[in-house]
Amino acid sequence: MDILILSIFAIVVVFSLIEDYMPAWQKILILTTIGIALICISTFKPLTTADASNYESNFYNNDNIIVEAITEPTYLYLSRLYLTLGFGITAIFLTYALFAIPLKLTMLWKMTPFVFTAMIVYIGIYYPMHDVVQIRCGVATAFLLWAIVPLAQRQYFRTLILFIVAMLFHYSSLAFLPILLFGNMKINKYWKWILGSAIPICLLLYFAGFSILSLVPQSLIGGKIDYYKDLSETGVSDSLVPYSQLRFKTEFALLYVFIFFYDTIEKHCSYAPILIKVLALELGYHLLFAEIEVLGNRLHDLFGMCNVLAYIQCLYCIKPRYAVRIGIALFSLAHYLEQMINDMYFH
Repeated sequence: MDILILSIFAIVVVFSLIEDYMPAWQKILILTTIGIALICISTFKPLTTADASNYESNFYNNDNIIVEAITEPTYLYLSRLYLTLGFGITAIFLTYALFAIPLKLTMLWKMTPFVFTAMIVYIGIYYPMHDVVQIRCGVATAFLLWAIVPLAQRQYFRTLILFIVAMLFHYSSLAFLPILLFGNMKINKYWKWILGSAIPICLLLYFAGFSILSLVPQSLIGGKIDYYKDLSETGVSDSLVPYSQLRFKTEFALLYVFIFFYDTIEKHCSYAPILIKVLALELGYHLLFAEIEVLGNRLHDLFGMCNVLAYIQCLYCIKPRYAVRIGIALFSLAHYLEQMINDMYFH
């Protein structure tokens, strides 16, 4: 599976270097072909893939009280429907892939002219994490990515509907609420100071041993918290502390690139106020929920598709563009290889 994904990754890198000169019909044809390949990989992955055995267990035991307490309604009802129709776990993998992947590719196509550069980050970092492993989160992130568009246009009701749909696929989408409330507020000098100082403050709180979980009523999320604690105790989580992770360091640097070049980025990207707040919020979540590593990582990863758009904004403020694309490709490849070596996804 790694060979297949890395082969697609290499193809996308090549097209990213020439995408400025490609006609739209060629891009659509290539994206469609890549999308079909990604759907097939997500659907027919081996059950040795990380989390696949948990999905299989929940699928066949969907009437278990514990499973009902920690599993979102969309997965439960789809499992019951497919079992009634005589289908196996592959059917639900296909359903989630058909929801998530075409929607993500469609939104990337609509939201950026640098779609293949965006695909480098998506395939190198977030596709294996979301659409192969955390499939419920993969669908939720697709709807959260879609929600950026109406939020930027101040269409609050439409944004709320998409937000609710995302929650039906993964409860962690609730963590997106601050963006729902403040996302489209314009960035002024005060916002820049707030965003610039937020992560250093979170780092200080992290080193002081503070956890935001102490402020959250356990009655609201007790079942999920216990589940994530069990995962951490059984070693499923990433053992690295947040600030030592390659992706955390890169996103930390990206936040300050965004702050420094914000005026330039805003001229080209109408979603800039949302993207910069997402960057700060996800880094803060990673630190403040680090007491339970799996939970901190999952909340951080939830905003991944927004980061796909954030990374490519560097094309507007750093020249030459081919050097930015090569840099993004090297970083995404390094992240993928790091996960592959650590055997995080595919066993």
